[in-house]
Amino acid sequence: MPYSVKTIYTVSKGPRNLGNRLGRLAVHIDFSVLRIAHATGATRQTVYNWFLGGEVLNPYQPIVEKLIRILQDATTAESAWKKVCLEFNLHP
Repeated sequence: MPYSVKTIYTVSKGPRNLGNRLGRLAVHIDFSVLRIAHATGATRQTVYNWFLGGEVLNPYQPIVEKLIRILQDATTAESAWKKVCLEFNLHP
């Protein structure tokens, strides 16, 4: 499901930190919050907080950085999800 106009606007105006970088990339290719939550083990609310500039705590930082690299290289949400599943040993 595509991100709402409000979410897209809010993410675009957030501070440029690790979580917001993840949010900008996720919005750009329409990679869902639910998939990010599944890959990181965080809640959907935590992922939204990251998108809006909330701090990504130390235990999540390596995972978020890896997700950012995957999303940067991806052309579609589906291709990103396939790579995430391979990298994180997840079942699609």
